[in-house]
Amino acid sequence: MAEIQPSGYSPTVMKRMLSRKLVELRKAVGLTTHDVQRELGWSATKLNHIEKARWVKPNGDDVADLCELYGVSSKDRDALIQLARDARKRGWWRRYDDVFSSEFPGFEAGASMIRMFETRLIPGLLQVPGYIELITRASGIEDPEEIKRHVDARVQRQQILTRPKRPCRLHAVIDENAILRITDLQLRAEQIRHLLTMAKRRNVDVQVLAIAGGHYPGGSEPFTYLSFPDPVDRDLIYLETTIDDRLLEEEDELERYMVRFNRLCAAALNPEATRTHLDRQIE
Repeated sequence: MAEIQPSGYSPTVMKRMLSRKLVELRKAVGLTTHDVQRELGWSATKLNHIEKARWVKPNGDDVADLCELYGVSSKDRDALIQLARDARKRGWWRRYDDVFSSEFPGFEAGASMIRMFETRLIPGLLQVPGYIELITRASGIEDPEEIKRHVDARVQRQQILTRPKRPCRLHAVIDENAILRITDLQLRAEQIRHLLTMAKRRNVDVQVLAIAGGHYPGGSEPFTYLSFPDPVDRDLIYLETTIDDRLLEEEDELERYMVRFNRLCAAALNPEATRTHLDRQIE
């Protein structure tokens, strides 16, 4: 079996790896999901949650039962059970379940490279506290304590870019409308200065789709494309909609969104021209 221990920072990514390994083991011994359900007396829902990484807290006993059924060696079984224990750890974002409605921060925390396209908002990893408060109020939240929790959660989320060990790389493409929509000129200037500061980091690239450039290809909905440090972990596409959040990982979907991102990069001002363009807006 390939190396089991992942190299990420996130229990969410570990949980995904554990599920993928268990699916590989099942297929390697030629068992169907129906076979497993019959042999272990499990419901289809239970096995589906395990194989789709939808279990909230991976259960070591369930992993042990699957390993016995699949004929896994004691060494690999112990490694998988330890992975289940690690995947049960509580990521910092779990303290903010009222702020984050999905496990996306966990995937984000474990990513090595994030590509983002935003049309109407400054990307979350690049927002200043005043801007976070602005958009939180715009969403209908007025309670000061609740607003503070949103600010604290989103600021902590940004630490993946500045952590001393293996900071995440970020490449953000932003429609200029997201910046101009900030009507408070003082806040706009503060947000632009922060974009410029972050763009100076070696692990951050920022490109703006200037209004003067007209319409651009590959637009429509915003998206986030995540890549992970372990090459066997498939990339993910995150889409946030008004109805729900979606994660895409099929090869054709990944290819389609990578083509879109490359087209957006080609249409946007390059990073150096972006810095010059933003500088002029606060002179």
